[in-house]
Amino acid sequence: MASIKALKATAPQFMDNDGRAHYNTDKVILGAAPGLGVPAAGDTIDFRIPGGAQVASLALQIDDCDTGAAFVFSVGYRPVDPNSSLAPNATYFAAAGQTTGQAGGRLVCAFKPIKFEEDVYVQLVVGTAPAGIAGNPEIHMIAGYNCVGQK
Repeated sequence: MASIKALKATAPQFMDNDGRAHYNTDKVILGAAPGLGVPAAGDTIDFRIPGGAQVASLALQIDDCDTGAAFVFSVGYRPVDPNSSLAPNATYFAAAGQTTGQAGGRLVCAFKPIKFEEDVYVQLVVGTAPAGIAGNPEIHMIAGYNCVGQK
């Protein structure tokens, strides 16, 4: 299982702790170089959310990432720190079996707002790998959250 990181996933994220709303956008590019290859079953595609964020909206704008119709995934979260006591949840934002990447489109996730006390990765968990990828399709994460700060 590989963790494919979005462009800003390894950098610290801004948190101003003043209660204002904030949007965080990031993307991953798949396919041949300069892309990050073709994800395999069990791989994750990771987007970072800062600790202290109360995530209230999440959408994924996905290009056609499959030359066939095999690509399915779920959307969840896991802590950035592997030693964290926060339990990961692979389906919190969207259940397994999402097919948006087969032809492209926007996945708008439906969930109860959730506050993270530490940095987490919003992650796409690949259930079935794409049959193949043409070009360099992109997956964009658009997360809306309140900057409430850590305890």
